[in-house]
Amino acid sequence: MCSYEEPTDIIGLHCTLLTPYKGYTEGTIVGDYGNTIVVCLDSGKEVVEYRDEVIIYN
Repeated sequence: MCSYEEPTDIIGLHCTLLTPYKGYTEGTIVGDYGNTIVVCLDSGKEVVEYRDEVIIYN
């Protein structure tokens, strides 16, 4: 796992969590740290998820 944010093309893309967080599954990717990404859910909450636990839409 990287300890610093990587500038990648997935930042800003819409995504769906495979496991809901307090009922929310839809969000936008706001950070990329290698194996993990930061997702801003539609509720406004930011959560850290592993890449393989998120469906990323182009």
